[in-house]
Amino acid sequence: MSRPDLRSAEAPEIAAGWRVAELCLPSHESAGAASFRPRGAETLDADWDAWVAEVFAPAITLSLISLREAAEAQSVGALLAADAGLGAGLPAAAAAGSLAAGRRALLDFVPPRGARLLERLREAAAANKAAGHMATVFAVRAHIFHLPSVQVSGALLLAECVLGAGSVGVTLPAARAAGMLRRATAAPACAPGWSLAAV
Repeated sequence: MSRPDLRSAEAPEIAAGWRVAELCLPSHESAGAASFRPRGAETLDADWDAWVAEVFAPAITLSLISLREAAEAQSVGALLAADAGLGAGLPAAAAAGSLAAGRRALLDFVPPRGARLLERLREAAAANKAAGHMATVFAVRAHIFHLPSVQVSGALLLAECVLGAGSVGVTLPAARAAGMLRRATAAPACAPGWSLAAV
């Protein structure tokens, strides 16, 4: 299932973060795992911690900043350059998953009316199979919907967590998702300034 189980005290915070994730990734129901690809249900927590340290903090967090800046500048060239840089900075399996999830959101959904940058990104993804990572889609859609960067970082982290867990048959209770997010945001250089309360 591609949404968290919202029956706990943390449910309102996780639900708010999930609403941002749904805006940024309209294909969440069919996305599958993106760059977080756990080996199995029994290794989910260890795989999450390793992914945060090895993929999210060093590659995705920094790329998300460049992607947001490119989206704010309405520069499709800068956006595609940052997208390519993200792909080059990710391990092969993570890059493939990120690209698959992002391209599904770009190619399977019609952009909102007047979202010219998203339309141009969609056209670029249709022409180039190596364009359209999930973080890129998050950055552009967040710009369209005027979402603060801190919420977008948290929602991207939440989406990776929930979609990755779902790929190994785990529907995360809100309390467990919140715990995983807290551990992730405690890592240095990970989602700077973000906290569960920010979403």
